[in-house]
Formats: sequence, C-alpha cells, structure tokens
Amino acid sequence: MDKLRRILYLLQNPIAWTLGKRIFSVALLLAFLGLSAPEDAWKTRTSWAKTTGPGVRDPLLAKSLSNSVSHASLLPDPAYQPMGSWSQTPGTPPILTKDGLPVVHMLPAGPILDASYILEFGDIDGGRYVTDLDGGYKVYWTVRPSLEKEVGRFVRRNRVPYGMFVAVDPRTGDLLALYGSHYGTQDNTLVQRATYPAASLFKVVTTDDALEHQKISPETRIYFHGCLYCIGPSYWKDNPHRDRLHLSVTEALGKSVNMIFAKIALRWLNPQNLQLTADRFGFNRVIESDIPFDTSHADIPVDRDAFARTAAGFGQVVISPIHAALISGALSNGGVMMVPHIIHTIVDPAGNVIYREMPRPLLTVTGPKIAWTLLAMMHSTTVHGTGRRAFLHWHYDPVLRHIEVAGKTGTLSGLHPAGHYEWFMGMAPLGNPRIAVAALSIDLGLWRIKGPDIASHGMISYFHHHHSF
Repeated sequence: MDKLRRILYLLQNPIAWTLGKRIFSVALLLAFLGLSAPEDAWKTRTSWAKTTGPGVRDPLLAKSLSNSVSHASLLPDPAYQPMGSWSQTPGTPPILTKDGLPVVHMLPAGPILDASYILEFGDIDGGRYVTDLDGGYKVYWTVRPSLEKEVGRFVRRNRVPYGMFVAVDPRTGDLLALYGSHYGTQDNTLVQRATYPAASLFKVVTTDDALEHQKISPETRIYFHGCLYCIGPSYWKDNPHRDRLHLSVTEALGKSVNMIFAKIALRWLNPQNLQLTADRFGFNRVIESDIPFDTSHADIPVDRDAFARTAAGFGQVVISPIHAALISGALSNGGVMMVPHIIHTIVDPAGNVIYREMPRPLLTVTGPKIAWTLLAMMHSTTVHGTGRRAFLHWHYDPVLRHIEVAGKTGTLSGLHPAGHYEWFMGMAPLGNPRIAVAALSIDLGLWRIKGPDIASHGMISYFHHHHSF
C-alpha cells in the first residue's frame, strides 16, 4: 500500500510528474545512444578536431541524410557569377594558397573558397579579420571580430555540446558571423552542413504558401483539441464536439502549434504547391556563394498524413545554419535573398585591391507584402511565444528596449549528430532590419542554453557595438 500511495502522489504532483518525464526522456535517449550515464555521453563525443586532425569529419556528422549533399563534394560552380569588382592583375595565380594548401580559387567570374579550406579567424587588420596567404596576398573577411568572439565565449562558457551561430546583413549578403563549436573546440564547418532537421522552422514556409494562395490571413482562427504540441491524425482531424480550443495563425506561429499547421495544410494546401514554395525559399538547389555549403533539402510527400506532418515541421527537411540565416535575411529584405559572401577584399603583394565584394540579389523567396506580414507574425515568437524567455531581459537594457525582434524557433530530436535540436532564426530591428541570424544548439536534453539564447546573445553583442542603427 505504501508503494501505491507513493505512485499516486507522483501522478498527482505536477512538479514530480514533470521531473519524472524529463528523467525518463533522458534515460530513453541515453539508452538509444548506448550510454549508461550523462558523463559517458560527454566522454564519448570527444572533438574530432582534437583527435583526428583538420579536415576529417566527425563520423556522426559525416552521415548525412540520403538526399543531402556531402560538403567535401562541393566544388566551384561553373555557372558562378561575379559578386564584386574583379581586377585580376598579371601574374595572379589561379589558386591562392596558405602553407601550400588551396584557399581561394581565382575564377574569371570572381573568387571562391576551396571546399577543403576550414575557415579560421585570428589576425585583425583595420577592424577586419585578415588571412595572410602565400606570395604576399591577403584576404579580408566580412566577419565582425567583436561579434564572432563574443558568441564564441558565450557558447564555450555554457558548455554546449554543439553550438552554432550565423549572422548576415540582409541588405548586402555580408556574413557578419560564422561560428560553430563541438564540445568547446571551434569548428566553423558545422554551419556549412545540412544534416540538421529544419523542424518547426519549416512552418514559415507553410505559412508563406497559405498566404500566397490567400487561404489564410494572420487573424484566421483555427479550432483544435489536445495539447499545443501534439501531432497525429486523431488531433488534426476536425471534430466540432472536441475542437474547443482556438488560436489565430499568428498566435499559432509564435507558439509553434503543430496541429494548426497540419490542419492548414490538409484544408487548403497541396504537396505540389508546398514543394514549389520550398524550392523558392532555396531548398533543393545549390545557393550561389563564395563559401561552399551543403544544399538544404525539402521533400514534400503526397501521402496525406506525411504531408500534414511535413507542413508542421516533422518531415524529411534538412537545412544548414547558413541557409536558415539567409531565409531570415530574405524576409528582412522585402523577400529578396542576397548572394551570401564572406570575402570582403583581396589584396595583392603590392597592396592593390584586386577584388572587392558588391551586393547582388540571388532570388526572390516571396513578395514584399507577404515578407512583411510574415515578419509581423514572427514577432509574436519573441513577445508571447516559444522564444519569449530568451528575449525577455531586452526590456531592461537601454540600448535594446526599443528593438523589436521577429523570429521562429524549432525543436526536434535528430541523429546527425544524435541529440536534441533547438533552433532559432530571426531578424532585428523589425521595420528597419540590420541583422538576420540563425542559431542552433544540440545536446542530450540537459541544456544550460538553447538556440534562442545563442541568437539573443549574438544580437545583443551586435547592437551594443552598433548603436547608430
């Protein structure tokens, strides 16, 4: 009887019940990984950068999903177009090297990084990171040293197993930050990979498709039953007798309510149009850039249940952090995605600038009216929704209190690498965007910070160093 009373107490006590669910979830994940304790998990995930040397991939991360492009296979695109003023002086080698290893291919159309080159930033000249190459050549990067360093300190201080952050200027395509770390060791190749499930970030694509076809408005109310994050046919099937809860689409996007987006897809969308919308957002194509990164993939199934799951963020959709930041940037730029670039200038041994980047549009993901509508809806994420906690303290900072942030979170478990994924992509300030970001944390469910916390900290650093926005 004593054991029965204890069990009944645990079932009736909400705190004990919540703690028990968390312990049970962690135990299941550890059992799946073949580990006996959290300490083992930390020990077995030693950094490949430390143990196998540069250029060798972590076996878990190297196992891309079947439709993902291998990072090592990305070669200079023959159709690559110039992204800046390009004045190749006589005698310029076709490949600029560092310690004999290729760094930059000096193509007729413009420079592009070698796919095997691992970005590392150290020296600063004139407020920019600079890399000295063989023969006296120099490459200046678009990455902001203050932003890169502050994000790195924040991620390492909080001991995130995998932490990533990308920031882009939505008006120019300049990559302002490019940071990845694996158990405290910096590895910027992490943000170039597309082995990560997009999760609820894909709800933005679903919303755009419904807005484009005038099936919904931000105020459209959807009735449902069950919990906010339930998913399955028994929940998304309309039932007037049980569907007593209701939210507007804006509220649903901010709170990332799964059933509402499944219902939107089943009522008003079709797989063909959603696939076209995903492609328009840059999925399933090599995105032109001077830095190679994996192609993001979105496969929209025709099966009814699988289609509903995909629209809600549970499908075969993978994305890189760079691409996620570019989507935020495109929405911030009236729906126009700019060509992303990381090379700012290249200087020859005589001190002459032989290349200088210039902004150039890449593709239109949506119209300006819908882009603004989406951002206004995404603002609810940081005010009342799933990202509210990470941005709550902005109200007490005199620099930040008047800056409005739009964003979207995403949460899902994945296998490449195995763990719990916490995404955030967003932009600020709303109405006059200056920075668009994507952040991702991966852990075993024992987080100290999540993706939204990394994004918030990075944006704080940016605005504290750039008051005149």
